[in-house]
Amino acid sequence: MTSSSSSSPKISDVSYISEFVSKYQKGMEMSFVIDGKPRVCEFNQKMGSVAILLFHKERNQFLLVRQFRPAIFTSHIANLPENHGKEFSDIEWTSYDTEVGFTIELCAGLIDKDGLTPREIASEEISEECGYRVDSDDLIHIVTFIVGAHQSGNSQHLFYAEIDETMKISEGGGNILDGEVITKVFYSLEDAMRIARPGRGEHAEVKGPPGVIFAFQWWFFILDPTKKGLIARPPTDYEWKPYNPKPIHSIEFSTDFDKKKYGFNPKRMTFTMNGITRNWDLALCPNTTTCILVDMAKKHLVLLQKMRAPVFIGRSRAMPENTGKSLEEIQFWKYDANMAYTLELVVNRVPDYEDPRKFVRIAVKQLGYDLPEDSFHLQAKCIPGIGQSGDTQFIYTADVSKARVCEKEEDEDVEEIRIPFNDLASLYKQHLVGPPNTYYAIGFVLDQVLDRDVL
Repeated sequence: MTSSSSSSPKISDVSYISEFVSKYQKGMEMSFVIDGKPRVCEFNQKMGSVAILLFHKERNQFLLVRQFRPAIFTSHIANLPENHGKEFSDIEWTSYDTEVGFTIELCAGLIDKDGLTPREIASEEISEECGYRVDSDDLIHIVTFIVGAHQSGNSQHLFYAEIDETMKISEGGGNILDGEVITKVFYSLEDAMRIARPGRGEHAEVKGPPGVIFAFQWWFFILDPTKKGLIARPPTDYEWKPYNPKPIHSIEFSTDFDKKKYGFNPKRMTFTMNGITRNWDLALCPNTTTCILVDMAKKHLVLLQKMRAPVFIGRSRAMPENTGKSLEEIQFWKYDANMAYTLELVVNRVPDYEDPRKFVRIAVKQLGYDLPEDSFHLQAKCIPGIGQSGDTQFIYTADVSKARVCEKEEDEDVEEIRIPFNDLASLYKQHLVGPPNTYYAIGFVLDQVLDRDVL
């Protein structure tokens, strides 16, 4: 990995406020009726996004970006033992190394430009952040994920592009008017491979979102026909459709709600770095642990179908006919109930300072599979909420065919879905199936479980 800068700038004049109006997030209480039952949940109105995996052909390296993420800095420092229970105003923020808040990410940006398609926005982001001109028509669309399924239900469009020095138009660095300070980082094929396929007994650790892990996995085992992986397994005619979807109706939103009820605790951070004073809006979330569950005896990947009301809203908002409309103007009743459903990995929150393996075991046991803690193997560690939530996620793997069957915790919004290994290549090609780690799990099984039998 090579970067034009390795030093971390100092941070000063750090302060936080809780009462503010943000164009980047708007927390609401959402009420609705499903299957005749009134329900209430949290909804955080956010923007969709794009991300681009860039490969520099002349250097034979991937181009990523390094930047400071206030949410990660804040989450990490606030959760240190010496700061546990403190008010933000009592924490000595400037005494900490800002390096904890820097990430390595794909070139990316918000869908916040009216009249531009995700492809066009992606093209602009490559120019602004990395300094290369890539025509929007030359971008390869890899997949569209669901992100923030539990809160916002937004989508992220992931693209791929190849670049060389003839396409260079500037040094990049981001939009100065927005206060962006972005450094380009080049990853060798060897460094990227260690993330896409860590060695036995090792795990991938990315100081960035799960999309980085997935993108490298895609490049090595799908794009390149000389490698074994998904490319060697032609898709079947399998297509996932939600089992027994229930229409959502009578949808209403309110901004007058008890934020502590959901743990929604927004903050606006003000700070100075690199001589620039900026504001950044946060909505911190706890760390989580998740697990890629396989049944090696039956050759199944075990996923969870979840009813996600925020996803229904997020996907409806993303419809072209709803561009620029407020939530109150959207006719949600006319959209397919299937849009509310996702396929996800089992997940659990991890309290501060606790072992994530302990809590992934608890989550799996609630599904009816009792496995000892040493059955869970850490596969990857990443940061899903780089922009606003700052949370870390631990991704484990486990074989449920070795589990003792135990009592299952019933949840009417969750259905276990088993997908045969042979059908996974087809599922991989579907958009909006779930979050990035769902697609990563599919690729993990097809590459590492089938080819290398790592479990």
